[in-house]
Amino acid sequence: MDIVQEVLLVLVWIYLLDHVATYSYCKLQIYKDKKYGDLMEDKPQYTDADVSNYKFPKKQVKVLFHLYKGWIRYKLNVLGRIPCHSYRNWILRHVYLMKMSKDVVLYGGFEIRFPWKIEIGEGTIIGDECKLDGRNGLKIGKNVNFSTGAWIWTEQHDINDAMFGSNNSGGPVEIGDRAWISSRSVILPHNKIGEGAVVAAGAVVTKSVPAYAIVGGGPGQDYWPAYSYIKV
Repeated sequence: MDIVQEVLLVLVWIYLLDHVATYSYCKLQIYKDKKYGDLMEDKPQYTDADVSNYKFPKKQVKVLFHLYKGWIRYKLNVLGRIPCHSYRNWILRHVYLMKMSKDVVLYGGFEIRFPWKIEIGEGTIIGDECKLDGRNGLKIGKNVNFSTGAWIWTEQHDINDAMFGSNNSGGPVEIGDRAWISSRSVILPHNKIGEGAVVAAGAVVTKSVPAYAIVGGGPGQDYWPAYSYIKV
């Protein structure tokens, strides 16, 4: 065996072992979620990495755990740019343990956080460059359409926190069957998009949308309300 073959063999083993480690990490997170509360329960998702009060070896383990979490996020960003739909879906389902039906179409350029806390129903199409945040639970129904660049957030910062922490600002998001989330729209935590509802391009949703409603606009126009109804 020449040096090139040896290097390739080592790289393959590193690739496989890293996937096993990622799978184990995701399983651990699912176990912790089940132990401390339901996946869709409204509970804050803290990301603070302060370990100054920990002692050896807990401090070192926590630091390594935090670093590996960052490595997983980097790998997910890279995965979204691999030009093979079947490979991306297989890795998301079997390594990151995302509950995703086999016929889901997930276009490239995506950014996914905490995929093990995301559920996507059959027939759903996720457009390119979408952001799916599963930190506090994200459930997407059947035959839902996401257009290019739709963003779903289940976590946000508390503006009154001196350390800009999340506190109780995060919460789950649920998208009903046959909903249409159009281009560049943003859906914020604690909201539910009803069955068959349409969120127009560029909309900012800060409160739940009724079934079959058509909504658009953003709170930036007059500070609040969450959205305005479009006359059709």
